[in-house]
Amino acid sequence: ERRRHVAAPAPVTGRWRWRQRVRSERPHVYRVYRIGVGVVGGLLLVAWALLSWLPGPGGIPLLLLALAVLSTEFRWARRLLDRARSGAHRFAAWSARRPLWLRVVGTAALVAFVLAALVLGLAVAAGVPGWVPSGLATQLDRLPGVDLAGR
Repeated sequence: ERRRHVAAPAPVTGRWRWRQRVRSERPHVYRVYRIGVGVVGGLLLVAWALLSWLPGPGGIPLLLLALAVLSTEFRWARRLLDRARSGAHRFAAWSARRPLWLRVVGTAALVAFVLAALVLGLAVAAGVPGWVPSGLATQLDRLPGVDLAGR
C-alpha cells in the first residue's frame, strides 16, 4: 500500500476561521453547508449554460462567479478557477506587449461588434426601430427573423 504524505492544513485565521471551526466541531452542519455551496454554484452554472449563447460577455462573468462560489469547497473548481486566472494574466501580459494603436483598434472593433449584436438582437425581438437609418434598416430587413414593423 502506497501512502502519500499529506501535510496538516495551516491554521486558518481571519474571516474563514468560522468555517474551519464548523468543519472540525460540527461535521453534520458542515455537510449541509457544503451541499448549499454546491447547490448555489450549480444553479449559477445552469444560468451560465442557459445564458452563455447570448451575444456579449454575459456568460463569462457568470461562469467565473460559479467557479468562485464552488471553489470555496471543491478542489476541482479551485483548479479550474486558478487555470482561468492564470490564462487571464497571460493574456494581459501578451496584450501589454502589443502596440497601443493595435489595442485601441481592437477595443473599437469589440465595441462595434457588441453594438451591432445589440441592434441585431433588438431588430429580431421587436422589429427595426424608427431611429435606425433607412439604409441600415433595408439591410437588416434582409436578415431572417427581422421585421420592419417598428417603422
